[in-house]
Amino acid sequence: MLVTPQEVDILIREGALLAPTLAQTRILRAYAGVRPLVASDDDPSGRNVSRGIVLLDHASRDGLEGFITITGGKLMTYRLMAEWATDKVCEKLGVNRPCTTAQDALPGSRQSAEETARSVVSLPASIRGSAIYRHGDRASQVPAADRLDTSLVCECEAVTAGEVRYAVNSLTVNNLVDLRRRTRVGMGTCQGELCACRAAGLLTRFKVSTPQQSIAQLSQFLNERWKGVRPIAWGDALRESEFTSWVYQGLCGLEAQADKEQEADDAI
Repeated sequence: MLVTPQEVDILIREGALLAPTLAQTRILRAYAGVRPLVASDDDPSGRNVSRGIVLLDHASRDGLEGFITITGGKLMTYRLMAEWATDKVCEKLGVNRPCTTAQDALPGSRQSAEETARSVVSLPASIRGSAIYRHGDRASQVPAADRLDTSLVCECEAVTAGEVRYAVNSLTVNNLVDLRRRTRVGMGTCQGELCACRAAGLLTRFKVSTPQQSIAQLSQFLNERWKGVRPIAWGDALRESEFTSWVYQGLCGLEAQADKEQEADDAI
C-alpha cells in the first residue's frame, strides 16, 4: 500500500489539534497496512465488523474438513490467538493436552531485568540499553571481544558489527531486510543513509552473501526505504534524502540498477 503526501498532511493537521507540537515534529517515514477485520456473514454493510479475535471452523461453517482460520486481533493478542488456534486443532485431532503458550517465556525474556543487565557488562555502555531492548537476555550473546565487533554500524539505532554477527549466526539472518527486522538497521533518523552500505559489506564479510548479492540487496533496501520517505520528504527529511541520493547514486553508482528495477516494475 502506498501513502500519499495528502494523507500525511491530513493526519498531521488533525493530530496537531490534540498535540500542537506535531506540526513542528520531524517525521521519519510514513507507512500503511491492512488490518484483518472480519465482517459478519449476515452483515453485507460491514457496519458490525469485528475488531476482536475471530476463529473460524470451516468444517461447521463451510463443510470443509481440516481447515480453520484465525484472524482479526492485534499484535498484543497474538499469543492468545495462537492458543485458540492450537486448542481447536487439538480438539479436532483428539489431543487432550493443555496449551502452554501463555506460560512459556518468549526467547530473550527468561531472566529478570536486573539479571540481564549484569550479564551484558562486556558490551560497551553506550549500546547496552539498545541491545537489551532488542534481544532481552540474549543480548549477552552479542560479541564484543574485539574492535570490529564493538564498531558501530548504525549510529541511529546503536547497532554494532557484533550484533550483526550475532544476528547472522544465531537468528538466521541472511539478507538486509532480515537484518533490519532483527536489529532495526536503517530504521532510525537517516533511514539507512550510512548504515545500509556498512551492513551490506558485513553480510559479505560474514559470508552470508556474495558482493553482487549485497549490491543488489543494498539497492532494493534503499528503494524500499525511499517509499516511506517520499510522502514526508520536506524540510530536514528532504535534505537527508537528497544527501542519501548523492551518496548512493553519485558515489556508489546505484542509479542505473535502480532504474532497471523501476522499468521492470512498470512493465508488470
